[in-house]
Amino acid sequence: MKYETIKSVLLTFLVLVSIFLTWNLWTYQPKYEFIENTKYIQNVPVSNVDVDLATIIRPRQILIHKSNNHYGIVQDTDIYKFMREVKRWTLDEFENVSSTVPKNEFLTFLHGKGKIEIVYSDEIPIEIYRNIFQIEDKGIEALHFDRIVIPMEIEKEEEPFIYFVSTKTRKIYRATIQEGALEELEKGYYARAGRYMPFLSYDLSETKSLFLPARPIVLNRLQYYMDELNSDKFKEALFNDPSFVKKDVLAFGEEYTDGSRLMDVDFSKKLLLYVNPAARGTITENDPYLLQKSIDFVNEHGGWTDTYHFDRLEETERKVVFRLFANSYPVFNRYGMSEIIHVWGENDIINYQRPLFTLEIPDRVSLPITLPSGYEVIKQLQTIKNIDHELIEDLVIGYELIRDSERENIVILEPSWYCLYNGTWRKVVFGKDARGGDVIGLE
Repeated sequence: MKYETIKSVLLTFLVLVSIFLTWNLWTYQPKYEFIENTKYIQNVPVSNVDVDLATIIRPRQILIHKSNNHYGIVQDTDIYKFMREVKRWTLDEFENVSSTVPKNEFLTFLHGKGKIEIVYSDEIPIEIYRNIFQIEDKGIEALHFDRIVIPMEIEKEEEPFIYFVSTKTRKIYRATIQEGALEELEKGYYARAGRYMPFLSYDLSETKSLFLPARPIVLNRLQYYMDELNSDKFKEALFNDPSFVKKDVLAFGEEYTDGSRLMDVDFSKKLLLYVNPAARGTITENDPYLLQKSIDFVNEHGGWTDTYHFDRLEETERKVVFRLFANSYPVFNRYGMSEIIHVWGENDIINYQRPLFTLEIPDRVSLPITLPSGYEVIKQLQTIKNIDHELIEDLVIGYELIRDSERENIVILEPSWYCLYNGTWRKVVFGKDARGGDVIGLE
């Protein structure tokens, strides 16, 4: 009898313990630490480089229009010194004066004698200009400009102004600057304009002109050793939780995915493509901070591994492009090896494409190349039968980035003329090589 009682008590105790443990198991909530993407970006940078806004948003050229002549400032060091002076000014009292300049006088207003013209590669939101210049007027917003025009030949009693101009929409806003602001530009640049490269005007339409070097340009054909960037560092920087990322080795590269995001690495072209499909969505309005977000995005993971400058902003596609520069000139490559490209959703990035290398060590071997003058470029374009000159958007001297066919880690930068034609950069080909390509004479 006593044995049966002890057994019943023990069995009841075991049942109660089982119920208690089951209850605790069901109701237990572990304290997971939430890991944000920014934590990885900040802690695992690709490099320690952090670049300020004014370095990325660099004028493509500065033009001095004096006594019916034109001179161009294109070297990085000269542009930096010029802009350092302008950024000291205080800009205020912006006023829309577009209606005071008729369409047929627009080019004269931009390029007429007695002007200095700061030329950017594409239109830039006024919100970005606020972070470069000292703009006191808080009432202007949702405006884009690609030129700043500085009148130099003004009377002493006149109040000094500068103009922000959109060449696409022909909008002109006048802003006041403090008295005496023009003195340094007058002495250091305008009075000594003849020391800079002479330029010529190439009129494309009633409202569009391009300015090209009037003389042949000699640039060295350059060679660089490439230093390949570590794709694992980009994995750590770009994915929310890198510990969940799966890596697959492919025939020509690598693929990383966490089930929702993808990062492709192309070893043959040294390119990285990061895709975040979840960021897609319906966009109802333009984002004035899109360019700022792109610069911050690359800064957060130390992605400015070479000299890159802002190239263009396509607001309808929410696309921002930055271009590699070498020796103060833009670099081009048909496969995208010289561009950093962003496509944005409403709150996050959708596509991020970039080179997976840096131009680390310049090779001592260099060969001087003489490029044709602007006159010869215009003549060449005028001989092309099936070209629509209204689709010519820009003409620049730059470098073509070419992979060395025999040495894996060597790239060649070949000086060339480039034309932005119908939204695409194409190399201008001269003489017996002027064949092929989508447009004859352009590659």
